[in-house]
Amino acid sequence: MTSIIMMTQLALVGCLVMGASAHSSQESKAFLNVNAKASAHELYSEEASADDFPDFDLEHMEMPGGGSMPLTQHSVEWKAESELPPVLQYTFAGLWITMLCSIPFILPMVDRRPVTKTQMIVGGLMLVVLLGGFWLFTNIILFQSVHFKKIRPLTVVECIYFMSQVITTVGYGDVTPAKIRGQVFVGLYVIGAMFIIAMVISDLTNHLVSMAKEYKHKLASEKADQAAAAGGAAELTLQRSKTVKNLVAVEKPSAQPLLTALAVFAVIDLCWVAFFALNEKEGKTVFQAVYMSVITLSTVGFGYFTPVTEPGMVFGAFFMLIGSAALVNVISNFTELMVKMNEWERFNDSSSAAAVKSLSTLTGGSREVTEAQFLEFTLLQMQCVNEDQLHDIREAFNNLKPQKGLVSLKAIEDSLIGPTPR
Repeated sequence: MTSIIMMTQLALVGCLVMGASAHSSQESKAFLNVNAKASAHELYSEEASADDFPDFDLEHMEMPGGGSMPLTQHSVEWKAESELPPVLQYTFAGLWITMLCSIPFILPMVDRRPVTKTQMIVGGLMLVVLLGGFWLFTNIILFQSVHFKKIRPLTVVECIYFMSQVITTVGYGDVTPAKIRGQVFVGLYVIGAMFIIAMVISDLTNHLVSMAKEYKHKLASEKADQAAAAGGAAELTLQRSKTVKNLVAVEKPSAQPLLTALAVFAVIDLCWVAFFALNEKEGKTVFQAVYMSVITLSTVGFGYFTPVTEPGMVFGAFFMLIGSAALVNVISNFTELMVKMNEWERFNDSSSAAAVKSLSTLTGGSREVTEAQFLEFTLLQMQCVNEDQLHDIREAFNNLKPQKGLVSLKAIEDSLIGPTPR
């Protein structure tokens, strides 16, 4: 369900961005072909004049490792008013804000769970943070940029582009607050936004963990159904496979989740590279677009190659969020795979001997094992619980004052929901 909603939003964004590109295609190419020599002369006019460097080609400045430095994109001027229609601007902003604020409500719906008060508060706070920042950044706080002629508030498109950098911690640095008060506010705003996003990421992580458990349970059920359908021999083999060693042994982890995460990230990365390499007004080669995608989606954000057109800023605002989340998913799956591989490789005969010693401790040295002790032993070895949790469970049982090892169902009900009024 979440994937369908996200894909629908992405498709709509793609259509709108393409429409915005078509709308701006009638502009003259002189928008990008600014006079780099004049810009550089103005920049260094206090120290030297252009006549002091007669052989210095500013338009194709040679880099130490070869190639030329693309001064053009840093000379692109962003106009104080957006060239996109207001309806299109606010559509982009609305989609972007809705995509973020809907996460605390979509996840419980997908998990078929009620929306908690905490999730409502998180969603409300996120809406306040985003709308409040949107209004302040476009009306009150002044910003500076290499693309601005003078300090000014942000346009709608520049605002969602800037806020995406804040939320994803990309921080290109191509747009920054110009005044001290604005810098202080943006600093505090960044801290507040991080707390809100952290809570959303926590919900998203719990959702992914829940999905992984459901998927493993589904696979186990399918294997059991297939074994039952195959006949008695297969069923007997399945029963024989349910040994103590198979229960406590560490299974070899699958690389499938990591490969799936890599495939999703690769698709997003290719979309990024294709957009910025094929868009002539962005002025980037394929290799520069690849470099830009890695630096951006990894949230390193060096800032040398950045979006310089309004369609590029809109595209970047959405794909910063989606791409950085996809890369985090890749890293999480890789880390999990490495941890599980280490556990699998370390499980050997000495591990079995340690498990036997643990069982002997649970039985108090007895040569016989009760069902309860066997259950505790397997839960510990499967790492479903730890020693402290088992101790707490035993204490909770003893507090119910069992008689001959048994407690009444009413005693448990009274402990959970309180005694029934008479």
